[in-house]
Amino acid sequence: MDDESCGKIDYGNEVFSGCGWWDGTDIHEAAYTMYHLSRNGARFQIFAPNQQQMHVMDHMRMQPSSSDNRNMMMESARFSHGQGMMQMNDLSKLDVNSFDAVIFPGGHGIVKNLSTFSKDGKDCKLNNDVERIMKDFHRARKPIGLSSMAPLLACRVLPNLEVTMGYERDESSRWGRWPNTNMVQAVKSMGARHNTREPYISFHFHF
Repeated sequence: MDDESCGKIDYGNEVFSGCGWWDGTDIHEAAYTMYHLSRNGARFQIFAPNQQQMHVMDHMRMQPSSSDNRNMMMESARFSHGQGMMQMNDLSKLDVNSFDAVIFPGGHGIVKNLSTFSKDGKDCKLNNDVERIMKDFHRARKPIGLSSMAPLLACRVLPNLEVTMGYERDESSRWGRWPNTNMVQAVKSMGARHNTREPYISFHFHF
């Protein structure tokens, strides 16, 4: 996400999948997307499915917490101020005709909550509303912003895509061990073309 991309959007939306890198939306990616949208004068709303997330992770131990069961929409509301433009909205009510673009920040909620990728890999299914939104924005030729892991959502349901998800090999780099190599191979098996780039420029916009 950069200022040039945001400058083309008057009224967009972000789709969240919870709050936290290991079980929902990545906080950094959500925040910098909202920052750049606001900085460039774009209005936006935030949405999430009103459904239970796959599980809750202890982010210190990086292990599932067996005692917790949380709702994606309620968790995603941590990003909002609860009023006006920053009020959390039910994803089932997102209408393509009301927005110029849709943006999906990354985080493991992409593979756990918005899809079944963590269980089913390349044969995963998408949340019904996520699939509907992808197809609606694609059909309307409106931008779909996809950060980090999120390109796999589009690759699963849209044809002939070229995406960027960082490195293709599981190797050490200046970013440390790159975690998304299995997803790169999966999107290629879905029929997408992968363009290897440095991770810091791997925010992909599909039109």
